[in-house]
Amino acid sequence: MAYDNDFIPGEEETTNGIVFMGVTISPPILGVLLAVLGVGGGVWLAYQFVQPLMAQRQELQVEIAEKETQIDAQGNIQEQIERAEAERDEVQALQQDVLSMFANPDSLETLLLDINQQVNQRNANLSADEIRTRLVAQGCPSGLLEDFTNVNERVNGFFTEVSLQEFTPVFPGGGRGQTNAAAVMPDGYELVTDSSFGRQANEQLKRQTYAVQMQGNFAQTQTVLRRLEELQPLLVVREFRSQQETPTFIYDDNGLLANCQPEAKITTSFRLEALLPLSQEELRQRLQSDEAEEEES
Repeated sequence: MAYDNDFIPGEEETTNGIVFMGVTISPPILGVLLAVLGVGGGVWLAYQFVQPLMAQRQELQVEIAEKETQIDAQGNIQEQIERAEAERDEVQALQQDVLSMFANPDSLETLLLDINQQVNQRNANLSADEIRTRLVAQGCPSGLLEDFTNVNERVNGFFTEVSLQEFTPVFPGGGRGQTNAAAVMPDGYELVTDSSFGRQANEQLKRQTYAVQMQGNFAQTQTVLRRLEELQPLLVVREFRSQQETPTFIYDDNGLLANCQPEAKITTSFRLEALLPLSQEELRQRLQSDEAEEEES
């Protein structure tokens, strides 16, 4: 249905299209225009709504990646912490093993007993029967064997028994080998400051010194010295001296009795140093003292 009064200037609908502002727009063109408008609208909608969402999505992806990196880093940090704790435990165990090699007040209290035990273990039971048995085994003449007890006394013993003749603690300032009487710790031990164990050991170790003297034959003396290495405290032998006593010889009418002479006696003296580590509290006090001296200087 059409009405003449419905005519609008500038627009004219024809069977072939739409007249807009005097221009006839054919259906194909109209379709193209609508398509363009649709595409434009889509682009505009995308620009208005989709692009911010895409940008927000990218920001979220970046943030997620950063969080994942942080989580991975935290995992590495945890591994580093666990590895560091394992290394710390290993070092502490090693430190404990090293410290166990040093002396301590308890082991020093039994040091004399331990050394005496080592000395006594080197001695056999030299009864009269044992002495005669040994002299027979050495091929001593029958005349000596008939009076071996008297001869044994005259030569002060055919066979030597090792003995510990001196074991005296040497305190700082006592005048027997101590070089730094001023470096005396509150517990009475001497602080090592003379670089005798290297400069790095200065003010890190304490020591207790003993003057030791023992007598025995060569084999006994050698064995006792070797056994000192097996004792628990870390011991250092210094100023070692060994001297053989003037030997006594036995003769008969035919001259010197071969293989039937008293054993040579050797007197050995040395300075024995037992080393002790400083405790953590003593190390802390030494550090504070050094810092105070540096500030005063």
